[in-house]
Amino acid sequence: MAAIVSKACGPAVTRNRIKRRIREAWRHLQSDLAPGLDSVWISRPKAGTAGLETLREEMSRLYRKAGVWGAPS
Repeated sequence: MAAIVSKACGPAVTRNRIKRRIREAWRHLQSDLAPGLDSVWISRPKAGTAGLETLREEMSRLYRKAGVWGAPS
């Protein structure tokens, strides 16, 4: 998993906070993902104001849309 946060998202403190939130949201979702999956998340400036739960919901929605949600049991 990689998180890309451009300078357009704000100063370094904000960019680092966004990266931490993306990593934390991914950590909660990774057990439900297909094994061996590589993900690259490119943030937008609005990600700086999004909460952890919002990021988690959006990530799970996009994983479902991509068809990689739900690891085999």
